[in-house]
Amino acid sequence: MVDPAKLKQVLYNYLSNALKFTPEGGRVAIRVGPEGADAFRLDVEDTGIGIRPEDTGRLFVEFQQLDATTAKKYPGTGLGLALTKRIVEAQGGEVGVRSRPGEGSVFYAVLPRTTVGTRDPEPTADARATAAIGAPVILVIEDDPRDQRWLVDTLASAGYAVESAATGSAAIGRAQARAFDAIVLDLLLPDISGEHVLRAVRGDGPNRETPVIVATVIADRGLSAGYEVVDVLSKPVVAADLLDRLARAGVIADGSRTVLVVDDDPRALKLAERSLRDGGFRPICRSDAESGLEAVEKEAPAAIVLDLVMPEISGFDFLGRLRHQPHGRDMPVIVWTERDISAEERAHLTAMAEAVVLKSAGAQSLVEELRQCVRPAGRQEA
Repeated sequence: MVDPAKLKQVLYNYLSNALKFTPEGGRVAIRVGPEGADAFRLDVEDTGIGIRPEDTGRLFVEFQQLDATTAKKYPGTGLGLALTKRIVEAQGGEVGVRSRPGEGSVFYAVLPRTTVGTRDPEPTADARATAAIGAPVILVIEDDPRDQRWLVDTLASAGYAVESAATGSAAIGRAQARAFDAIVLDLLLPDISGEHVLRAVRGDGPNRETPVIVATVIADRGLSAGYEVVDVLSKPVVAADLLDRLARAGVIADGSRTVLVVDDDPRALKLAERSLRDGGFRPICRSDAESGLEAVEKEAPAAIVLDLVMPEISGFDFLGRLRHQPHGRDMPVIVWTERDISAEERAHLTAMAEAVVLKSAGAQSLVEELRQCVRPAGRQEA
């Protein structure tokens, strides 16, 4: 039993290296077998150019190539083997190489062995998740069942409509049949490569200019070179990063669910983020007023949760500057504070904010107040 995504990445890195350094007519072989009582060994052997003994110690180091001649003839980032080493060692294994110049190489990984008697899981079926009418539609191309489900759930809960495909051929069929607002693409697919899918999507059809975000275990931006992509996110993908890249590409879901939280207290930010997500909102958290004002311009949130006591720029000053921004003149603001507010300050806030909620009243009170001015849209299952 192994982690399929991690095993694919190790195999991809070793095989791509072997094929790169093995001339036409050579041979590349893969072997897997037991290693002692509690481990297994993966060998990738090639009949390529080989490596000098004094150079083998540099192979698994980031951004290292053996010499200028090699780098010129066989270009690359030098990240693949270093990443393989990190993946294998994180699982309690080890990597290594045996090689002689002119006689080829054997790159290996030894990993802990666990056997199970259960059947392999059924392949993931193509899935759909619906959202409000008019929501942006995202195509998720991912064969790993857990990753596909996570991506669909994350995007759907953020207000997007989602379609997904578990194979490259199915993805190409969907991309040729209709236009999507964005595509999330894994590069390692069971039938054809993600690069082949990207080439087909960019070559013809309604998605030639659709924003594409690559989400993959292969953290090498060079793999998508030649095809315009928004960004390359390495797995495990962070939800905030994925949603941020979509927003940067101009693919924004129902804006009525986005709430900006500005508070310099990390505990308060964490509490607000969790409570707002549970309440059906999409929180964007900033720890100072200046970055909060910048987020108003970039994110155009439906509402703002604001602390009054912050360094450098207070909540009162934030409100004054916000109301002079084109996007901020009519934006609902709920003040969330633990300080005592004088009658004069409360009168000022009444003119500048929709409500004042004391932190001592709990985060649920904040969520209830938000619901008075922002309509959260929950996820709908297909």
